[in-house]
Amino acid sequence: MALWELLLLTFSLRCWLTSSASLAEEGPAGPLDWLLSDKGPFHHSQEYTEFVERNRQGFSTRYKIY
Repeated sequence: MALWELLLLTFSLRCWLTSSASLAEEGPAGPLDWLLSDKGPFHHSQEYTEFVERNRQGFSTRYKIY
């Protein structure tokens, strides 16, 4: 019986770790990230398209501290 419980615990832990790793690869996923995605309502706005273009060229909104 203890072997069965150990196998179940190992399987559950492996599934949990796999799902956590897949979420980390997608990037920061907040509840409002869909607003800025390509399917969100703001993807046609001028400011957003400029932001995406600058981001593709390597610029970011994060500040570097030297």
